[in-house]
Amino acid sequence: MKISEKAIKELIKLRSEKVKDPTKTLKIVTFPLWQGEGDFGIVIQERFDTDIIVKDNNNNEIISVDSHLSESVSKAKLDFKIINKMPSFKIDIY
Repeated sequence: MKISEKAIKELIKLRSEKVKDPTKTLKIVTFPLWQGEGDFGIVIQERFDTDIIVKDNNNNEIISVDSHLSESVSKAKLDFKIINKMPSFKIDIY
């Protein structure tokens, strides 16, 4: 997965502000865990041994991916954009 610099900065910020429990992580998921727009979303969820961990160049955890999605998002691009004054992450898998 390729993650833009903007998305990395926002994910690090989000992790520091929202993920207080060390057993939890930011994770890319699908329905039923994701109820928003699109097929994929980012939620705070329990960390599992089977999760694929995406790290930055300094070996810091950025985000995890549920193992059954790893092939689907292996070539995906994750970006952060502000659309209509609303901040959002965009996952492009195509």
